Amino acid sequence: MTSMSTWTPRATRAFRKGLSVLRALPPMRLSQWAERYFYLSAESSHTEGRWRAYPPQVAILDAFGNDDIEEVDVRKSARTGYTKMLMAAMAYFTVFRRRNQALWQPTDSDAQEFVETEYNPMLRDVKVIKPIFPHLEKKHQHNTNSYKKFLGCVSYIKGGASARNYRRISVDVAIIDEVSSFDKDIDQEGSPRKLAKKRTEGATFPKLIVGSTPKLKYLCEISAAIDEAQAVYVCHIPCPHCGTYQSLHFGDKSSNHGLKWQDADPDTAAYLCPHCSA
Repeated sequence: MTSMSTWTPRATRAFRKGLSVLRALPPMRLSQWAERYFYLSAESSHTEGRWRAYPPQVAILDAFGNDDIEEVDVRKSARTGYTKMLMAAMAYFTVFRRRNQALWQPTDSDAQEFVETEYNPMLRDVKVIKPIFPHLEKKHQHNTNSYKKFLGCVSYIKGGASARNYRRISVDVAIIDEVSSFDKDIDQEGSPRKLAKKRTEGATFPKLIVGSTPKLKYLCEISAAIDEAQAVYVCHIPCPHCGTYQSLHFGDKSSNHGLKWQDADPDTAAYLCPHCSA
């Protein structure tokens, strides 16, 4: 066998680049990877710069990246940084795990806007992506708004209103954003969750990520996903007075906890702890 020392520098670089997709990386949770490498782009963030997770985001990120969890469903409010967590997850699966991915938005126009305002800026600004994406910011058949080919993996970004946008795709990671805005039955072929999950069949580590703000209770796809979950996790925070950890609930007039106020005056609003009544 010819020694690499006798190769030209160009041949040596090409050989090492080709073998780079086989390199085993040390274990790293998604939250750790994001803290080290993820970046908030100016086009889609109030503050451009390095990612710093809020406490509730850490567990969600690590569930996204945990190969023992096949499905993660996130029922959320608006403005929780969920889209940024998806971006961090997609970057992690691209660079660190080299997994094929597909993400569906409710419509084709939503997918187009998502790529232009979120995904393309992320590919540009997360520097560790550049070595494995030779077509970055170039017009190429491997760099379109619906398809990106990296060294070792690919990503699809599509609208989810048509069943044909789920066909002929085989991925390790399937992501549905704002699932409660999708039709419950896509072209009479099944729910978006069913169609997306089908795309991961045969994967060594299949992953389905589904998230949305909820809508009407009995017509809401994300609430249906939560009802079917094997385990449900909610964020707990400590009462600043007694220290008891608890999840927050709105409550009502008769409950001994939740949001309370006086005489319809929002300036008096406060949260009543059910454990110490503070």
